[in-house]
Amino acid sequence: MKFLLENNLSKLAKWLRFLGYDTEVLTSSISPQVLSKNQDRVFITTSRRWERTLRKVNIRYIVVPRHDWELQLCMVIKRLSLSSELRLNLCPECGAKLKSVKKEEFKDRVPPKAYESAYDFTYCPRCDLLLWKGLHYERMKKMLSRALSKCD
Repeated sequence: MKFLLENNLSKLAKWLRFLGYDTEVLTSSISPQVLSKNQDRVFITTSRRWERTLRKVNIRYIVVPRHDWELQLCMVIKRLSLSSELRLNLCPECGAKLKSVKKEEFKDRVPPKAYESAYDFTYCPRCDLLLWKGLHYERMKKMLSRALSKCD
């Protein structure tokens, strides 16, 4: 499933990418033309004022609350029956496919403590971001679990 989000939903976009979903964030203003070009995506917005336009251009959409990214994520996952497994295969910043790399190739960019204990290093060729599983990975799983409990 693919998503198009309004620009105030960047944290939700990051989490949808953590879960492996192709997610674009609108950088331009919302218009019927932009929406029509993205009918293969589910549009996520915080504003009900777009509903008439969204129906006209025949795009699937979800309206989520404005300020609670955890509730936003939970609503999207539950409403669309999405997998909530952390896949970590897309760049959380730009959405490009991440490449597996050897940590030795990037030794100069990894803090010494992380170099010793981290694993599963990945690299984004589009935005030059280097990522790895470390202590934060367990925190991410807890954050996801907390988010998923928000709309039970």
